Amino acid sequence: MTLLRRAVVALCASLLLGSLGVAPATADKGSSLTDDKPQELAVPVARSMTLLCSGYASCKSQGMGSAGYAAANGTMYWRMYSGHNCTNYAAYRMVHSGLPNERPWSGGGNAEYWGLYNKEITDDVPKVGAVAWWAENVRPAGSAGHVAYVEKVISEDEIIVSQDSWGGDFSWARITRAGGSWPSGFVHFNDVSFDNTAKPTVSGDTKVGGVLTATTGSWSPASTDTTYSYAWKAGGEPITRATKATLTLRADEKGKRIQVAVTASRAGFPAATAVSTKTPVVESGVLSSTVAPVLSGEATVDQVLSVTAGTWDPASPSLAYQWLRDGAPIDGATATTYSPTPDDVDHVLTVRVTASRAGYDDVAVVTAPTDPVALADFVVKHAPTLTGSPRLGESLTLDPGSWSPATDATATITWFRGGLPVEGVTGTTYVLGPEDLGQRIAASVTVTRAGYTPLVQPTAATTLVKSRPTIRVRSTHPGHGRLDLVLRLAADGVDVVSGTVQVLSHGVVLKEVPVRTGTRNFALRHLEPGPMKLRFRYAGSSTLTGATLTKMVRVR
Repeated sequence: MTLLRRAVVALCASLLLGSLGVAPATADKGSSLTDDKPQELAVPVARSMTLLCSGYASCKSQGMGSAGYAAANGTMYWRMYSGHNCTNYAAYRMVHSGLPNERPWSGGGNAEYWGLYNKEITDDVPKVGAVAWWAENVRPAGSAGHVAYVEKVISEDEIIVSQDSWGGDFSWARITRAGGSWPSGFVHFNDVSFDNTAKPTVSGDTKVGGVLTATTGSWSPASTDTTYSYAWKAGGEPITRATKATLTLRADEKGKRIQVAVTASRAGFPAATAVSTKTPVVESGVLSSTVAPVLSGEATVDQVLSVTAGTWDPASPSLAYQWLRDGAPIDGATATTYSPTPDDVDHVLTVRVTASRAGYDDVAVVTAPTDPVALADFVVKHAPTLTGSPRLGESLTLDPGSWSPATDATATITWFRGGLPVEGVTGTTYVLGPEDLGQRIAASVTVTRAGYTPLVQPTAATTLVKSRPTIRVRSTHPGHGRLDLVLRLAADGVDVVSGTVQVLSHGVVLKEVPVRTGTRNFALRHLEPGPMKLRFRYAGSSTLTGATLTKMVRVR
């Protein structure tokens, strides 16, 4: 007979001591059976159980020991017969778990009775440390029944047991409900519980953005094979994303208390869960500026200033910008760029950048200030010019030129005579009068605009303003070889014209005639008789232009 077969056949023949005709004086009388030979299991073990090991030494070497029964099997427990015996082994395991060595019921000790006499603690739920019980003739047991010790609970439908057998040997076996050898019940004298001995704890910064860390707590019996899963709650509600030992707090958790449920799982035991103490209420997180915003650009009216966002932790918060003039908010200036206005001249500008994020307190950072805002300068596109002839009675016209910016700019025109402003003349046209004779005329365009340095653009000055004189000549009392002439020199705007008039003929100066009061009588002598072309030339002065007159005369 094979080892496997022998272990099965002898599972609980230990209960059949009546067949031997002897019974130790200390053994319970009810522990013997009426049968006169060992009972064989109802079915072969290969069809009902999977034997994992057999024999004290062999099982121990494979990590499946007898909890010391190998050395203690010479002692009777709960008045069961010692040695290889399923009931004495099961009783030993109960005593070894802490129960007294007194049978906890009155009546027979055969395996078939264990579940019957202990109905109040017998059910169909396998637990580590429970006694697996087979009633009489429930396979694989015979009429004496069978008991084994539940070592592991793989699932509600699969267990691993250790057992000893009359006339056989100690063994471990795997049993499945579907295999047809499932116990009639499980007697829960003193189950091995998988207990939490110290709650899980939660540590960390209870602020939005903070990281909480859970410990597993302590469990008994301890084992490195225990695995843990985590379920976090905020305000009593599950945090579906949180299944690890750490939790990064989000805005949704603000104002709530956090706790974690740790479920410990270990082969052979049902999973157990322990819950930590709740944390304090989660507070707002703290935003911090890791790189400050920077203001750049030229602090001049109408130039563009800009500000960077800076760098924040946590990254990518919502940012609001407020430009400040000497620390006071500027209405409507809430973009990342700003063009200084005339109101900003001589004031310093800064930007307050406020970072916001759900679950965090707002944080504001103010940039370093600009230099005091300076006036802007106009850009001249076309300089002003004067056109017209600087002659008495003529008009001078001013082209004021062009500049940028032209919008909202005001141009003021000033005319100058001899370098002094001319009062009352502010237009683009200037009519030259007698007071202008002998003077240079110029104009200046002054452009003003709020926030800008005034632009003063003078024109070039004219030449001296002059009047154009007229020359008149007539002859009186002509004689032989001579002419008596009267010369009159006059000009608009000049009361008395003076100067020298040259008389020429064929390019030869015949006479220079000084004129002091505007009129002069003079004579030309030693002339050849006949027609003669004379040219009278006046060179001009500081107030008069030059003038010429050509006249035909006849000499006798």
